Amino acid sequence: LCSACSSRYKNGSTGPPEISESGKFVCEACQRQFDSIGALGGHKRFCDAGTWRCGWCACKHSECSGKGPGPDGPKTLCSACSSRYKNGSTGPPEISESGKFVCEACQRQFDSIGALGGH
Repeated sequence: LCSACSSRYKNGSTGPPEISESGKFVCEACQRQFDSIGALGGHKRFCDAGTWRCGWCACKHSECSGKGPGPDGPKTLCSACSSRYKNGSTGPPEISESGKFVCEACQRQFDSIGALGGH
């Protein structure tokens, strides 16, 4: 076995990784595709099968620019909420009836939490 397949075997895999019609390696948990088996292996170390949600705004990992620390530990908030947490916020931003994020200081409303953070 090559080193990548040997590693997969040691971790319980019983066969080769799934390969898409376009020749890319497919993650069994989230169906994301990769050009190399090494890239698939690196991804699998952190794959949560799409179940992760920000503890404050409930966005998915695919909807944010990364994960960051929060009051419940590392990688519990999206990067925008984590930035708010690091700057002293103690909870998620207020959301208006129209679904926009509201600035606590001036009450201006924004379409995304990232826009609020940039404000």
